[in-house]
Amino acid sequence: MTATASPFGLRPVYHPSGLDRARQYQMSAAYATPIYKNSPVVLTANLINLAAAGADWLGSFAGVTYIDLTGKPVITNFWPGATTGATNIQAWVYDDPQQVYEIQSAGSIATANIGDQTNFDASIGSGSATTGLSIAACTAALAGSGVQGSMRIHDKGQQVDNDWGDAFTIVQVTNARHQFVSNKVAV
Repeated sequence: MTATASPFGLRPVYHPSGLDRARQYQMSAAYATPIYKNSPVVLTANLINLAAAGADWLGSFAGVTYIDLTGKPVITNFWPGATTGATNIQAWVYDDPQQVYEIQSAGSIATANIGDQTNFDASIGSGSATTGLSIAACTAALAGSGVQGSMRIHDKGQQVDNDWGDAFTIVQVTNARHQFVSNKVAV
């Protein structure tokens, strides 16, 4: 039973084709906002930025590689924010519109909500500098019929201790507001 709130962001689970892999994008060394692994991100002026709640988003941040000020290669699961002297910054993003993610809800979601849409909660840009992991979650308040949400609910997460109606249900979702695909409103 998922009775404890332990959000982990948008964790890629699978892709219907079996090809769930991250794609490479550019980042700016001056981008000051931290981006944690599994955070929703957006492409802005051809650079990866943290996505905003209620806006279109590209995918889930997988990590970043860059060369630091001393010339040392850095491979990490989160972007700490503006990094003086960093060059060749490559962000990795799970960006396929059909990618299925798991995300923990900030409340209970029922089996009747399959096909409904939900949004990111206020923790969208938060995470741990120690682990590098996002603590983004989705809201338990669902978008009504004909309303655009950020994610479409497909199923519950497959963890043994997770079930519909749990206090903090883990659900499988797809991007309903993908940056490169027409939005799909709740039915």
